[in-house]
Amino acid sequence: MNIKKISAAVLMLSLAGAALAEAPYPEDTKFVSTKTRAEVIAELAQARANGELPINDVSYPDKAMASAVSTKTRAEVIDELKQARANGELPINDATYPDKAIASAPVSTKTRAQVVEELKQYQQAHANPSYAELIFLR
Repeated sequence: MNIKKISAAVLMLSLAGAALAEAPYPEDTKFVSTKTRAEVIAELAQARANGELPINDVSYPDKAMASAVSTKTRAEVIDELKQARANGELPINDATYPDKAIASAPVSTKTRAQVVEELKQYQQAHANPSYAELIFLR
């Protein structure tokens, strides 16, 4: 009795493995470069000289940070932060996080019965949607 169950399980697993087997790997196509090796090496050296190529993790963000320019002074940013805290727009910790979003959420003007009636009307109008409506017109 047990051998039948084990045999059936092994058979099912082997069939599942065969069903999930990948297609053969595609053939390699040759890449044809438009530049010579010397041109690529020269471009690499020029990028290093200009500081466009990060040398290690420590030097990585320098270029991005150098191009970022603030339009506000530090005092203006601090004033905005204080104003946001005073207005309660800035969450203090995780416990106060959703309060502002929930308080400003839109309020429904319809009763539950009205919403249920709208749903019934919609379902009647769209009782038998076509395949295109189900797939393409979401």
